[in-house]
Amino acid sequence: MKRKVVIVEDDRLLSIVLKKMATSMGYEVLATCPGGRNAVDTVEEMKPDLVIMDIMLADNVSGIEAMKTIRNNSDVPVVYITAQNDLRIKQEATTVQNSAYLLKPVRMNQLQEAIQTVQFAA
Repeated sequence: MKRKVVIVEDDRLLSIVLKKMATSMGYEVLATCPGGRNAVDTVEEMKPDLVIMDIMLADNVSGIEAMKTIRNNSDVPVVYITAQNDLRIKQEATTVQNSAYLLKPVRMNQLQEAIQTVQFAA
């Protein structure tokens, strides 16, 4: 049985690239979401095994805020992917349990390593 992932990314091109990466790693991509509010609803409904989450999203709910809300009902592992190289943002993101943090642009081997890290922690 394939593991399932939800990708939360507001950049359509990057969303497609992340989907291809996840698929090539054997994941079934359940959904892609451009915003934090949509991500919360989608993760709650679809119950994925993994979330790949951008931090700065299309709506006014950040990826960090979305994951904090998701944590109320789920301990799904999350890999944050962001262009934000800000120590404060990284510290806030990694306060969410079972998370990893990658800077864009992301290479396949980095994503694989981060996924393995959060899945083994689950």
